Amino acid sequence: MEQKYNPMIEVINKKAKSLSALYHGLASKAGISQSEFWVWYALLYMGGEYTQQSICDLWSFPRQTVNSVISNMAKKGYVYLEPIPGTRNRKLIKLTEAGKEFGESIIERIYVAEQNAIERLSIQEQQECIRILDKYINFLMEELKADGKPL
Repeated sequence: MEQKYNPMIEVINKKAKSLSALYHGLASKAGISQSEFWVWYALLYMGGEYTQQSICDLWSFPRQTVNSVISNMAKKGYVYLEPIPGTRNRKLIKLTEAGKEFGESIIERIYVAEQNAIERLSIQEQQECIRILDKYINFLMEELKADGKPL
């Protein structure tokens, strides 16, 4: 089947890859994996309390990846797991003081830069960017589901 080439697909994919590469590079310079970066980000700046499963759901990471990241953070004394009363084996991930200090030394600069960058866009530009990206992702998922093959 012959398909017409649309350069906008390439541009969108390159922009998404560029943003991912930026975060990957920042994590690498800090000496951590990109997965660990996003765990720190959630624990420090997104508010709320997280379990390993909620981190998996939040960032679409495999359970084993998050388990490995959290285990390594615990071995270094950065986090501990607190059992959730009334559950069989669910535990909240809690930062130690050393973990808070270490995580902030890596993430805070990036978080502040993100805040400053987003504030340079108008509220309307921020909302439009999110609206269009959501719309494109939903259309892409619809198209992939339409062929009957699993995602």
